[in-house]
Amino acid sequence: MEEQDHYKGKGALDAFLNLFSLITLSWMSISIGIILFQIIDKFLSPKELYLYNSFSQSGLKFGIASALIVAPIFLLVIGFLHKHYKNNVLNHQSGVYRWLTYLVLLAAALNIIGRLIQLIFQFLDGSYTWASILKILVVLLIASGIFGYYWYDLKRTDYGSRSSVSKIFFYVVVVAVIASVVGGFFLIDSPQNTRKQKRDQDRVYKLDNIKNMIASDYVSTKSLPGDLSAPKFSNMIDPTTKQLYEYRVISETKYELCADFELTADTSDNNNFVTGENWYYHQSGRQCFEQEVTNLLDLQKPGAAIIR
Repeated sequence: MEEQDHYKGKGALDAFLNLFSLITLSWMSISIGIILFQIIDKFLSPKELYLYNSFSQSGLKFGIASALIVAPIFLLVIGFLHKHYKNNVLNHQSGVYRWLTYLVLLAAALNIIGRLIQLIFQFLDGSYTWASILKILVVLLIASGIFGYYWYDLKRTDYGSRSSVSKIFFYVVVVAVIASVVGGFFLIDSPQNTRKQKRDQDRVYKLDNIKNMIASDYVSTKSLPGDLSAPKFSNMIDPTTKQLYEYRVISETKYELCADFELTADTSDNNNFVTGENWYYHQSGRQCFEQEVTNLLDLQKPGAAIIR
């Protein structure tokens, strides 16, 4: 009875710390998984499977940012929680703790079972690759580590001293976070390069828009615009110089667009360049691109066939 009175009124704190630790644990695990998945995709994913296995700078950066913030929070919260157990402020046998821990064990167990089924299925189906196998092993390793530690923690009775298993878990988490983050940093572009890439992407987007507007004009007027002074082109300006893009009429059906790009397009980062205009493959510096509009009128004729 005295023990129950001792812990009375602390259920909210118990629930908060346990729930917070489990949420940050999940987030940290997902972050490490994202980083490792991106590293695997960078070096091992077949290019023909780009729709499902494409290396993403944004994905890798999100994983690194999440791991850098969430991992220390998780370690602080779990350390604070265990300190409260050690000082007998909270009861490590409380219903809240046991329910939440069993939920973690359930999620980890289901993840392990699902990944094992996926691994065996891919082998039997002949659709496995080294990248897919490594991704499954990464998830298995993370889920198994979480399951093993929380199963041990659930059965633990003495919080008077820090156990060797807790120390190992702590160091494994620290090493895993540091190793994955450091490995990820070697693959991401610098913030300065990223800004240049975004400005180049804006130029590609604007050139696409200009091309579409010129095509629309040609279909309706049967001629190319003499320049880009029309109001609808007013927003089609370079993000750095704030000037309209260079436009020159070559013939009745041909024109040229020019832009100054800061970097050479990196088509290995992802495979969104399977189709598109040649400015998707731009080099650094001033680039000019010829465009032909003769086929637009042909497509407007009755019975015109579209070749697929």
